[in-house]
Amino acid sequence: MRVWRGVLGLLGATLLAAAAPVAPPVPTGAAGPLAYGTAWYPEQWPEATWDADLQRMQAAGFTFVRVAEFAWSTIEPTEGRYDWAWLDRAIAKAAAHDLKVVLGTPTAAPPAWLTARYPEVLLVEEDGRPARHGARRHFSVGSALYRQKAAAIAGAMAARYGGKPAVIGVQVDNEYGRATFDAETRRRFQQWLRAKYSSIDRFNAAYHGAQWSLAYSDWAQVPIPGAGDSPSLYLDWLRFFSEQWRDYQQVQIDAIRPHLPGDRFITTNFTGRYDNFDFALTAQPLDLVSWDWYFPGPRVDPAEGGLLHDMNRGFLGRNFWIMETAPGNTNWAERNYTMPRGEVRAMAWQAVGHGADGYAFWTWRPALGGVEQFHGALTDAGGRPQPVYAEAAQVGAEFARVRDVIAGTVPIADTAMLHDFPSRWAIRRQPMTVDFNPFTLFTDFYRAVRPSVAGVAVLNQPTDLKRYKLVVAPLPHVIDAAAAKALADYVRGGGHLVLGPRSGVKDPTNALWTPGAPGPLAALVGAHVDQTHVPPAPIAVTGDIATGSAAIWAERLAIDAPDVTVLMRYPRSADWLDDAPAVVTRRVGRGRVTYVGVWLDAAALQKLLAWCAAQAGAAPLLPGVPDGVEVAARSGGGRTTHVVINWATSEQSLPLPPGMTSLLDGAPAGPRLTLPPWGVAVLGQR
Repeated sequence: MRVWRGVLGLLGATLLAAAAPVAPPVPTGAAGPLAYGTAWYPEQWPEATWDADLQRMQAAGFTFVRVAEFAWSTIEPTEGRYDWAWLDRAIAKAAAHDLKVVLGTPTAAPPAWLTARYPEVLLVEEDGRPARHGARRHFSVGSALYRQKAAAIAGAMAARYGGKPAVIGVQVDNEYGRATFDAETRRRFQQWLRAKYSSIDRFNAAYHGAQWSLAYSDWAQVPIPGAGDSPSLYLDWLRFFSEQWRDYQQVQIDAIRPHLPGDRFITTNFTGRYDNFDFALTAQPLDLVSWDWYFPGPRVDPAEGGLLHDMNRGFLGRNFWIMETAPGNTNWAERNYTMPRGEVRAMAWQAVGHGADGYAFWTWRPALGGVEQFHGALTDAGGRPQPVYAEAAQVGAEFARVRDVIAGTVPIADTAMLHDFPSRWAIRRQPMTVDFNPFTLFTDFYRAVRPSVAGVAVLNQPTDLKRYKLVVAPLPHVIDAAAAKALADYVRGGGHLVLGPRSGVKDPTNALWTPGAPGPLAALVGAHVDQTHVPPAPIAVTGDIATGSAAIWAERLAIDAPDVTVLMRYPRSADWLDDAPAVVTRRVGRGRVTYVGVWLDAAALQKLLAWCAAQAGAAPLLPGVPDGVEVAARSGGGRTTHVVINWATSEQSLPLPPGMTSLLDGAPAGPRLTLPPWGVAVLGQR
């Protein structure tokens, strides 16, 4: 008992220190706590089916439906002629079944009359061909006319429905991000560059235009970059492209906001691991972030899921929603596997543990026609419940039991991970090896550190770091002097910073830092990279903390400061890497910096980051958690709730401190908790 008293004391101190900062309140009062829903397309089904569908949703514990985000041609069948009657009845019927409504603006799927009458709104492919009508997202984000039409339909919808008690929020468009090479967007890009650089000479100097005679004499010569164009132009294009999506979104927000009561929200749904624009920038005007959680493999990767939850939470520093996830399978992967029994439930609870305040499936019924006929759904085409419906209903009942306990809580995090889109873009453009996927690197570092810490907050900027015991920056490839100074200040103030490979290589224009990597971080690290390698075969990496191998990337480090300690080395037989340092650490001021110049295998990276966490004083929420089991916690209002999930394929057990209660059945939990594969426990402290 004395041991557990010590553990409980440490746990209490950890929770107090690690609770995430309180963000500004999200206006979701009308939604209620822990919203649960599904996408519903009443325009696609006979009205005689609506009541039965809504009754089954209500029975499954759903609290909202998302509607209308693809219904433009039904709402406005010809220009200027609106048909609201069906949507009036659909919203009224949802309300009659105690279901709230998230209203989607239908601008991701413009109607045929619009693209036929105004073909200039269509996006243009890289080869110069305009998009054809027949799919979705085929408009140009840079089209002023399309923005005008989008604002008109969004404003008309909000004016009619924004004040209805059933409507809890509006989703703007759907899954932004399709690129365009049209003339109007190119002119916008040229104007953006001119505003940024002031003169063509400054632009050429920043881009090092003497290389390959890439200097321009007129702004009108600058293209939208394709695959072979300047990496600097590519980075600026994606910054500009991100602002275009923000501005396109803003015209709809401006049309919607006047019609929404203060407790309703505006959001959009981001798309998982994509990096086709800067989600963090586009998120800033929103009330909350929501995202669509899909994956291509036979099983969900819980580390990837956790990273994406924490990343989306970090865009605004607020709890988020899952607006779409598959109930069973997708239809777009090379192999569309059926999810195993229990995984749908485990995914829902992982999202909640990481800060989801809303969770929804796509879709309710499979579409009878179109390209998504075979996507997973909760019912079949005739409205009969699919097997996964029972699992979704189980989640609905469990959410109902804990709704009031979860309300007002935020995830616990004692560790921060730094993520930025420009570094991902730069690596994607010049990976040096096809195997160097920046998102995979982020996921590997997240997977390695997560078992050793209380929780992770993924940040977009190195600001306000002092609240975190450990900061992991897997890939600050593109970095400016101000960010490097913020990291150095964090270390000198007592923090422990971990840097991954290819850190500090590029400046904000995507040019190489001189004299070389890690650029403005070199003085902090006390070492520099004097050679990089793509290993033709795995290379051994050894040290007292861990021994492992590198198969994707290896850097030869040169020591510049006498107080640098080598933690891992390459072997003597490794050619240019012969006995060279691979991982180094150094105490600076009251803190420590560790540079990991190699993409280590999973086991070695986990051991190394466990050492870093221990050095920093970070610790897991519960002791004795076996591999494959995840523990997350949310705290607020004087209460803490733990979510424990067994992602392993076999039964797992772990010890629990005294006084834990299962919130799903009210029974005492412990002294050991045993979970089957995909098993979930939600625990409170008595």
